[in-house]
Amino acid sequence: MADIEVRGVRFNVMRMGKGVPTVVFVHGLLIDNHASFYMSIAPALSKHASVVLYDLRGHGNSGQPPSGYGTDDMAADLAGILDALELRDQRVIVVGHSFGGSIALRFAVRYPGRVRGLALLEALPDVAQFGRQMAGTLELTGADRDRKLQELFGHWLAKHTTRGQIDFDALDPDELDRDGRATLEKVARFKRRRASPMAETAKRLRDETSLIRDLAATTDVGDDALSRITCPVLALYGEHSDLRGDGERLAGRLPQCRLEIVPGCAHGILFQATERVRSSLLAWMAEIG
Repeated sequence: MADIEVRGVRFNVMRMGKGVPTVVFVHGLLIDNHASFYMSIAPALSKHASVVLYDLRGHGNSGQPPSGYGTDDMAADLAGILDALELRDQRVIVVGHSFGGSIALRFAVRYPGRVRGLALLEALPDVAQFGRQMAGTLELTGADRDRKLQELFGHWLAKHTTRGQIDFDALDPDELDRDGRATLEKVARFKRRRASPMAETAKRLRDETSLIRDLAATTDVGDDALSRITCPVLALYGEHSDLRGDGERLAGRLPQCRLEIVPGCAHGILFQATERVRSSLLAWMAEIG
């Protein structure tokens, strides 16, 4: 672990593995941080490449400035982190999960010469709509909030309580492969130890920063910009995900996009089908060199 200051913000960064290519993982929003990848697919990929994990601004152990939470800002954060790691001249593979996929797309648009490939895991392309939905959701409480979270995030993420823990009683074991169950157990142990700090970080991010306003004001990556992303792209979406249509749209707009639909999954493919996600990533990385 290391702290790196970029654009006036302190970022928590971890490096694993060695060699080329470099794979950068970008996690999702609020009750999430780089541990989602560290507990699932990053260690296996680090046996084949250099890996960079980091907490987004406002998340995990990174600093939490009052503003700067649009995808343009976060793409610039990523560029600055790579510069600080002396990776300015190396084209990297960016793996983005959920909102992290939106950042990955924006990074590829703004810095096309720095991207070797994109892996989009349930990427969320319509950030502005998401911001408006999130703003409405955060005004809800109790069961109403849980139901709305399930609508927005799919089956797995809806099982997270507001305390940042995983509700195992609400999970159907048949939804998870063996690897996914093992991963969830590790994450559960980790999050139980850190439940209160994670929940407090997410609450401050929600209530004391411009996150929701910035998301609602974000201009989405349009079809013209998508057509200019010429690097290889792997897009993984759950069979039952609310975002599956977005994945199909991306596959139709990105010139070199392979869309894979993960059977039996909703939004939580990273944990519902960990082994499948990992094997697909490794095979795709081998193909693109």
